Amino acid sequence: MPSALSASTILASIALCFAAPRADELRFAPADGSESSMKYALTAALGIGDMTITVDGQDLSAQLPLDELAGKLALELELADRFLETREGRPVRFERRYVGSGSSFEMADTKGARTDLFGVDGETIVFEWSKSQDAYVLAFKDGTGDESKLELLSADLHLRSLLPERELELGATWELEPRALVPALLFGYDVATLGAAAGGEEGLAQSAEELAPLLDGLLAGFRARCEYVGAREQDGRRLAEVKLTIESDGELDLRDALRDFLAEADGLGDLDLDVRTASGKLRIRGKGTLLWNLDADHAHALDLDGDVELLATLEAAFADEQGDEHSAEAEVELLMELAWKMQ
Repeated sequence: MPSALSASTILASIALCFAAPRADELRFAPADGSESSMKYALTAALGIGDMTITVDGQDLSAQLPLDELAGKLALELELADRFLETREGRPVRFERRYVGSGSSFEMADTKGARTDLFGVDGETIVFEWSKSQDAYVLAFKDGTGDESKLELLSADLHLRSLLPERELELGATWELEPRALVPALLFGYDVATLGAAAGGEEGLAQSAEELAPLLDGLLAGFRARCEYVGAREQDGRRLAEVKLTIESDGELDLRDALRDFLAEADGLGDLDLDVRTASGKLRIRGKGTLLWNLDADHAHALDLDGDVELLATLEAAFADEQGDEHSAEAEVELLMELAWKMQ
């Protein structure tokens, strides 16, 4: 016959089985005066899959140097933040030291590298939230510097947009809107402000602004899902682990954008081109892990890999200088492998 002690132990164990699981809250609330260092890295490998181009029924695909269209891109950014005041999930006032940044590019025989992407490496910038302006006001901490550089800086590099607005039990899931994930992957920029981040190049900035509606169309079929898989101890920290899964399919009509481009392009504006079909189909698949520091209430690390496939289709008719009419068809598959890391 079991003793009273063993019976109570058994009952307690049974009760634990039916007890509500522990809930964790992933929130952004670093203590005032605390500091956080972050290193971001984005790498991309671009290539061409299947490509078919025909003019008047003649296949010209073999004449294209497909190997020269493959390329690689890498971006790096290192920061150190000191939180002066945080309120309701937002850093109201903080200092950010831009430790260093750089990029490298390689395509065929062309290679390039650049440092100090924003022109503020080595500087400390003060970000202060203005309720009246509904935006951050930026200033150099030492009071001197080129203020035009501040216009290109984004405040939210803390992955706050990935957080749910509720406590999480083991296995909890939530969906992310495109505008929540894009800033987390593009150094704080979103589709609307991508033009301002185009390195001050007027033409590039204008193109980015014109592409914004198209990107919104492609992202209409965007699906990103998060799942909370629990917390663990690592290096003396309690870290919450979130799995990210991206499965996105979108398509759009590119005819108007192509016509506008041809109208403004040098030497092509007078081309009598009738664009009958110009469309794109986008497929994105990605998986990754977000680690959130439950002790310090800020992001700890992000690791995400993704594959992007864009299938572009074009059907057009045009007339040459002699007035002879021709037809052209093209189908191009662009492939991209992406990797994001933050630590």
